[in-house]
Amino acid sequence: MPLVTLKSEEWPRAAGWLVPGPGGNCTELQQQIVLRALRDDGIQENPPGSNRGIRLDRMTRRAGLEPPVWWCAVWAGTVFIDCGAQVPHGYPLTDTWLPFVEPKPCIGAAVLYGLRRKGPVVDWGDAHHIGIVAMLSPLILTIEGNRGYAGTTNNGQAVDLGPMNRKDVLGYFHPRKADGTR
Repeated sequence: MPLVTLKSEEWPRAAGWLVPGPGGNCTELQQQIVLRALRDDGIQENPPGSNRGIRLDRMTRRAGLEPPVWWCAVWAGTVFIDCGAQVPHGYPLTDTWLPFVEPKPCIGAAVLYGLRRKGPVVDWGDAHHIGIVAMLSPLILTIEGNRGYAGTTNNGQAVDLGPMNRKDVLGYFHPRKADGTR
């Protein structure tokens, strides 16, 4: 049996489930956010459980904080910023995203998790964790920083892609370009 080489346009693009543009399932910005987030899959704290690491420390300092800190919102904000998307002022703190959330998910949206109680920013929610929606169908997949592998929710120490298995969703922050458009 001979070896063959196929033309490159016959292969699916990176994250082949993403189809930007009219008739697709996402915008170019949403696609860029997911692709950027996927590049960080596998980043780990070093040492484990420390909220530290070379890249994590750099992201944290870029966000205006000094490590170690809980870094899920630092990471999500970094991804959005790297793609030219708007972030809330004070983005390294999960609660600052809450005034802008919507009830329905979309690809590339930041998903906020927490408790439905008065928090420091809004009176209806207290956010504890944030991730990025990578896929909506046939199941919702998220990429999250400071999450344990296989979607575990406590004592996270990595960037990981996995099914959204949490029930404490407060809402979704839909990506917007610098000019405010989606």
